[in-house]
Amino acid sequence: MKLVYPEFLWALFALSIPVIIHLFHFRKHKVLFFSSLQFLQKVDQDNRSTKRLKNLLVLITRLLALACLIIAFAQPYIPANSTSSQAGKPVLAIYIDNSFSMTAKGAEGELLSMARELARKMILNAGLETRILLNTNELSGSEQRFITKAEALEELDKIEISPMIRQLDDVVNWQRSFIQRQHETIERLGSRQYVLLSDFQQHSSRFSAIGEDAESFYYPIQLLPQSLSNIYIDSAWFDSPVHKTGLPVELNIRVVNTGKDALSSMELHVEIDRMKRDVFLDIPAQSSLTTTINYTDKSPGSKEGILTVNDKQLFWDDDYFISYDVVSHSSILCIDGPSASSAVPQVFAVEPFYRVTTLAQDRLTFDVLNGKDLVLLNGVNSIPSSLANQLSEFVQNGGALALFPGTEININEWSVLLRKLELPAITQKVSSTMRMDRINEDDVFFAGVFEKSKAQATLPMVSNYYGLSTSSSANYFPLIELKNGQPLIIRSRDKFNTLLYASSLDPSFSAITSNAIFPTLLLRIGELSQRKLPLSLTIGSDAFFPIYTDLSGEQPLRLVGRKSEYIPQIKKEQSVTYISIAGVDAIRSLSAGNYSVQKEDKIARLSLNYNRNESSSKVLSESELVERISSKCKNVRFKEITETGAAAQLDLEKPFEYWKLFTFLALLFMLTEVGILKFWK
Repeated sequence: MKLVYPEFLWALFALSIPVIIHLFHFRKHKVLFFSSLQFLQKVDQDNRSTKRLKNLLVLITRLLALACLIIAFAQPYIPANSTSSQAGKPVLAIYIDNSFSMTAKGAEGELLSMARELARKMILNAGLETRILLNTNELSGSEQRFITKAEALEELDKIEISPMIRQLDDVVNWQRSFIQRQHETIERLGSRQYVLLSDFQQHSSRFSAIGEDAESFYYPIQLLPQSLSNIYIDSAWFDSPVHKTGLPVELNIRVVNTGKDALSSMELHVEIDRMKRDVFLDIPAQSSLTTTINYTDKSPGSKEGILTVNDKQLFWDDDYFISYDVVSHSSILCIDGPSASSAVPQVFAVEPFYRVTTLAQDRLTFDVLNGKDLVLLNGVNSIPSSLANQLSEFVQNGGALALFPGTEININEWSVLLRKLELPAITQKVSSTMRMDRINEDDVFFAGVFEKSKAQATLPMVSNYYGLSTSSSANYFPLIELKNGQPLIIRSRDKFNTLLYASSLDPSFSAITSNAIFPTLLLRIGELSQRKLPLSLTIGSDAFFPIYTDLSGEQPLRLVGRKSEYIPQIKKEQSVTYISIAGVDAIRSLSAGNYSVQKEDKIARLSLNYNRNESSSKVLSESELVERISSKCKNVRFKEITETGAAAQLDLEKPFEYWKLFTFLALLFMLTEVGILKFWK
């Protein structure tokens, strides 16, 4: 047993005061005059022993009450060292959450600043022999060491906000692993105390992936902001993936309000290329709102933008960056087979946007596919395995493919290609006159194409078509069906870049080339054939940014921003290079913003944003947090901090305190004294 304030024990000398009062008070004599003393002497002899006992009990209860009160102020406790089964140097492991949510304003400033001050007080109160482990979300090699009190105080001032997010069990496992290695290889360690200073957001407070621990002490200390409200831009996207000069576009922006109060006339500033616009939004409490910005790109090239909201609580997620390309033309390769239709190049010739190259199948080389956005098989009957592999790789690398079979196809060879494209195989040739019955106008492929649902009335007939296997029907969407329900024109399920016409363009098979639906289909697949680049990427995510330009040369690929430069990890698949921004190094090195992808010259534009998990402002309650930690750890003491002054009573060397018990005993003895004086007559 030890005392936090042993100097209070000097007050025990005050116990002599009630003793002195008691002794002198009962020595006083009062003179009473009675005519006869015989009766008084008898009563006094009968009650003398009872009075002595009563007075003695009153004195004892007073002394005990005062003694308990003095001991309570001295704050007795059993130190952690004496409760541990291990003898050795005590360990104090302090984790300070320095993620973005800790930039919120608390009662005494930023939560991170409050966490630093709390840690400072704990370090100053630590014993001289205590081994201190101080770490943040970085969990870097420089943090994996025991440091002195002076070094710890110096390191506290260096802790800054970081985009890194860690789960609680990852942090504790990291601390445990290091401490155990030190214990086994360097020096014998005793009691271990883990202090977790965080706001404990729900998404990062996992505690299930650690082993049980019945000896160490855990102190989750929650720092709460003045307000849990936050306004942020969650995401942005275009209604159409097509970006052409003069083509109207619709940009959708989702803004989230996590607060309990509705927002009125909240300003959203949009700046894309030379276009600037301010929008005022009314967002309900704890809800989101999606607004649409309409504008037109007037020139080709790379476009970059920034979307901004004004928030008074958290600032790191107020900006959202985007970038995209407005192409000047689309390159199309038309591979002609024996049954090729001249209508295909004629359709694309009406628009200068499309640049068409026509090539006979027997002259095809792999180099011809480089730089093409769309490849059409026009009346091709035979597909060698080499061509099937080339076309499959072309599609995997982001190219678009339109398949128009010939009149005498090799079903086995076509089926091999279709399986590679995850499309249903051709089963047989069907010679039966059938009308096209239905266009799936609700499919996103036809978005904005048809103004009225009247296209079915003018659909043509087919005399011959190819039956498709229904075993893989989930891999595609039908765009046009025949009257018997057989799909005639289909697209790949997950992308818009593969189109199959289950017939032939030859007049003996169908009259589709003379119908208005034919140029509609070709021009639509031509529009959607533009290489799809992400509007933005999240720093640290596993998403990849494709580069379709040839990157020959020894100079590394670089991401160049306004304030920083970064060499990303890359991987190559055929002629496409993919940029990765995953991993801890990317999170540490990159900040949100618009970047240019450069080698010798600028190659592309790339926009990066921070992960929005920290924007939710949803924190665990005391019961939820204690339940999670207590399921694995036995000795857990939770404390909620709204101001750093509240930490003055927190001493990690006294996990078992008894001042409350002594305060209760002092009150009990006082009540006992009152009861004796009042009811003992």
